[in-house]
Amino acid sequence: MKVVAFNGSARKDGNTSMLINYVFEELEKEGIETEQVQLAGEHPHGCIACYKCFKNKNRRCDVESDCINECIEKMLAADGIILASPTYFANLSTEIKALIDR
Repeated sequence: MKVVAFNGSARKDGNTSMLINYVFEELEKEGIETEQVQLAGEHPHGCIACYKCFKNKNRRCDVESDCINECIEKMLAADGIILASPTYFANLSTEIKALIDR
C-alpha cells in the first residue's frame, strides 16, 4: 500500500509538514509506504474551465505548465491520499485549492 500526502503550506518544514510526518510515522509502523509532495514553490495554477479533461477522458489536465498532472499521476497510483493545508482566513491554501479544482 502507498499513501501520498500533498502539503499545501508555503513553509516546507512548517506545522503542516510536521503533522503529515506524524501521520506517516503511524502508517509506516503498519508497513505502508508514504510520500509527501510539497506544493509550495511549484506554483500550481487554478482550473481555467476549458473542459478538455472531460473531452479527452485521459485523466490529465490540458494545462501542462505546472505540477498538477504529476500530482494526478501520484494520486492514481496511490491507495490513499492526504490533502494537508494550513488555514488562511478560514480557508485552504491556494496551492491545495488549485489541486482540488483540477
